[in-house]
Amino acid sequence: MAHRRYELEGQKIFLTVFFDRVVVASPGLPPKPITLAKIRSGNYRPCSRNPLIAQNLSFFHRIEERGSGIGRMRDEMADHGLDPPRFGSNSGFFEVVLPGPGHNLDRLRVRADNIGQLITPSIEAKLNQRQKQMVALLVQGEQLTSRRCEHEFGITRDTANRDFKHLISLDLVEPRGQGRSRHYVLKGST
Repeated sequence: MAHRRYELEGQKIFLTVFFDRVVVASPGLPPKPITLAKIRSGNYRPCSRNPLIAQNLSFFHRIEERGSGIGRMRDEMADHGLDPPRFGSNSGFFEVVLPGPGHNLDRLRVRADNIGQLITPSIEAKLNQRQKQMVALLVQGEQLTSRRCEHEFGITRDTANRDFKHLISLDLVEPRGQGRSRHYVLKGST
């Protein structure tokens, strides 16, 4: 509704469900300056084809987090063990193909809510190896400090602080204490 091109009269949005994929086709191509290549690479700034419709849908809480849909689709597909969405065009329609598992149902994952499976594939893709090791220590109940990370991983205090800032931004850890007693724990731990 917010993404379709209304100047193309008589055209409808199509949703086609196959056994191995779902295809959504919307009339019109992405609005300039967005290109298919930019969408595929994830390197673009979002803009609305129909800003007035988008603004009203947002006002009435029918759209959330404007401009984050493609990233959220990629993350959700990865978290459920599926291939990322594919973007293309066909006969003047912008198409999004959401691959399914096909006959391989074993590849499907259910999102875990327990702490042992805290890191979903989409979050894991945003972590470097050291940050993964830090989270693994926190999952084991450890408390981490910048000083401990300096010694454990052979990094500088600034690097440790950047790592903690990144883990906080991903909602994985939280700081406790002040000054020299500041340490980091797994988010939601007691």
